[in-house]
Amino acid sequence: MRKSNLQKRTEPLAWDDLRTVLAVAREGSLSGAARALQVEHSTVFRRLRAIEERFGAELFERGRGGYSPTAHGEAVAESARVMEEAALAAERRVLGADVRLSGVVRIATTEMFAAYLLPEVLPTFLDENPEIEIEIDVANQNVNLTHREADLALRIADQPAEHLYGRKVGELRYAIFAHRRYFRRGTAPQLEELPWIGFDESLRRLTIARWLDARLPGMRPRLRADSTIAIMHAAAAGIGAAILPLLAADANPSLRRVTGVLEELAVPLWVLNHADVRENARVRALSRHLATTLPATLERLQQSQS
Repeated sequence: MRKSNLQKRTEPLAWDDLRTVLAVAREGSLSGAARALQVEHSTVFRRLRAIEERFGAELFERGRGGYSPTAHGEAVAESARVMEEAALAAERRVLGADVRLSGVVRIATTEMFAAYLLPEVLPTFLDENPEIEIEIDVANQNVNLTHREADLALRIADQPAEHLYGRKVGELRYAIFAHRRYFRRGTAPQLEELPWIGFDESLRRLTIARWLDARLPGMRPRLRADSTIAIMHAAAAGIGAAILPLLAADANPSLRRVTGVLEELAVPLWVLNHADVRENARVRALSRHLATTLPATLERLQQSQS
């Protein structure tokens, strides 16, 4: 029995065990780790308990705020992170050497760009490259290109991260929009007279949210949302005014611009990919296509109104 226990404790940890510790350390909870690993909550619980029993030490402190790694937990999580980075780097190098114009390219972007911008430019690319398939991830949070959660990203940012290769394809411009019923005899209403639709806490860091707070201090929105698409549809229903991107709001017949283009809120739009997959033929082809077609398309969708 003693020999069996020693053998069990000296066998190397399985990758699933290391991933579990890393996920709990990153997410701070079992439920968050379960979502990240796409397994059941009970699976994460069992794995973590088995690992701690094997080490004979707690890897996490349990508290009301969640799971915080102990010194042992931090050591195991760091080892797992190093292994993960090495595996991902190897995968990116292999994929970067792929010269075939076939296979899947994953684009990470926002719901708005997926609905109003990409459909304008992808049909010609797919017609010219019938062996390529495109998957679009419309999660509004930033995906991690280093972790290969996507091959390309279409993002707004003042400057992309240093480890990403980017091409600026234009600027996203905004104006304040409201339902046509707020315009009396064609005259735009005063901002202070309008009811408003605002941004929930997850979007308060955005420049447009901070601008609205500064322009109308003390304003209390009738509705808040964490989705630009949801805010736009609420404005189109007449709930209130909102700061919206021209490329989407101008296409809605129920909305009119209350202001001119708010040039101070313009933000660059980038096509981004990780340097390791830049030479992948299908990623390079789609990146080049987007860089070629998006500037004119963006300009057309955001053209000034007379």
